[in-house]
Formats: sequence, C-alpha cells, structure tokens
Amino acid sequence: MRDDASRGLLLVAGATFFWSLSGVFARWLPQVDPWTFNATRGLGMGVALLLWMAWEYRLGAIRLFLQSDPRALLISGGFFALGSSMYILALQLSSVAAASCIGATSGIFAALMARLWLGERTPVVFYIAVVMAIVGVVLIAVGEASAATVGSLGGIAVSLAYALCFAGQSVALRRYSALRMEPAMILGGLGVYLMVRFTVGLEPLALGALVVLLFMGVIQLAVPMVLYMRGAKHVPAVQMVLITMADTVLNPLWVWLVHREVPATSVFWGGGVILLAIGVTAWPSLMAARYKR
Repeated sequence: MRDDASRGLLLVAGATFFWSLSGVFARWLPQVDPWTFNATRGLGMGVALLLWMAWEYRLGAIRLFLQSDPRALLISGGFFALGSSMYILALQLSSVAAASCIGATSGIFAALMARLWLGERTPVVFYIAVVMAIVGVVLIAVGEASAATVGSLGGIAVSLAYALCFAGQSVALRRYSALRMEPAMILGGLGVYLMVRFTVGLEPLALGALVVLLFMGVIQLAVPMVLYMRGAKHVPAVQMVLITMADTVLNPLWVWLVHREVPATSVFWGGGVILLAIGVTAWPSLMAARYKR
C-alpha cells in the first residue's frame, strides 16, 4: 500500500510538471490567434487520448463512450472547452504568473459550487479562503494594471472566468461519478477544435507552429491527464490539491528561465495570499488525516 501511495504521489507530481509547461508553449507562439491556438492544442490532446484509449482498453474503449451519460459528457467537456480557451486568452492578456495564481482559486470555487449544485456542506473556512483569494486577486490586478509589459485588467477577468470553468468541470466530474474522464476530455478537445473551425475559423499556421501546438496538446494536456487519472487512485484529495498548487510556482518559473518574463512585484504578493488561502482550506483535512494514523 505504501508503494502504491508513493507511486501515486509521483504520478500526480508528474502531471503537475507537464501542466506547468503551458506558459512556455504560449510564449513561444505569441502571434497565434488564441482561438486557433487552443483549437489546435485541443485537437492534439483529443487524438492522443483516443489513441491511448484504443491501446489501453482495446474494444472496451467503444463501450466506455456508449455507457457514458451524454448530458454528463456535454457538461464536463463543455466546461473544459470553454475553460481551456479562456486560459490561453488569459496568458495573452496577462503575465503567466498572474494567470497561474488566479487559476489556483478554482479549487476554492469548486467547493462553493459543490454547495450550490450538489448540496455538499461547505465549511466556514472556505468562505474565509474566498475573501483571502479575492484580496490576492486585487493585489495581482493592481500590479498587472501598472505593468507596461502585460495586458489590461481584461486578463484578470478572463483568468477568473477560466478558474470558474475548471471549478465547474471538477464539480461536474464529481456529480457524474460514473463518468470516465477520458471520453469527456476527448469530447472537449475535439469539440473546441470543431467549434472554432466552423464558427470563428482557424487562421493559417506555419508547419512549425502547427507541430508545436499539436505536440503541446500531447505533452501538456494528454500525458498529464493520464498520469493524474492513474495517480488519483492512490492519493488523498487534499494531497492532490497541495501538489497541484506547485503549478503557481513552476509555470512562471519555466517562463522566466526560458523567456525571461518577470511579473510585477505585487503578483508575488497576491500569489502568496492565494496560496495561503488554498493552504487554509487544506489544513483541516491534513490535521484530520494526521490524527487518524
């Protein structure tokens, strides 16, 4: 059991590492329209997960799709498609550090949504965390507004929108617990590609940009999703939250190392407050788990 727990922690940590590469990829292709960017990335993820399901489940992959609740697939896949699109737009309107820190509030929003949608009890500590997170977002917004190297406050608003979308996706997956995550993610990835292609349209891409975006879909979305699904079976939810919090540090760190992007000082203060807010929500569970040993 201890080996399973250690393996699960490594898998979740690996998923967090690959997720944290989003900013590096986004800064490599700043000239690509955000809709085309995310549609092509979603195509790469969808195709990669389809191939993985065919290899992992053989003919059983078809059964997983047929047994899925269409409404659940639509809701979960829809949240992913919209949230991932908002995320790429946020990276183009604000610094990677700001987008990552604000995106970390999705776990707090998920707890509140679960109260409204699922009727789950939300401890008072989560409401305290929401107030702290809002203070952190305000600090980040002040820094982003005064920084000449990033976009306007629109990036903050878009970052909050994608945090809400990913919170909705998490609650949807909890609501439809029988739903396997792979079909929903495939539907979301391929769905956003088809939606963009037949609505706003895709801008022409150079071969190099096309390869990078497809590769991003595989490395930054499909691979970590498989790692996360396998690791989540052996890791308590509170530990997963704490591990994935590392994205708020790793994402801007990689961008600084590769692209030399330095966010405003207040982004660090705001990010620290948001991380503290998330830590506040996890602390009671950590203490409870400790006393059970």
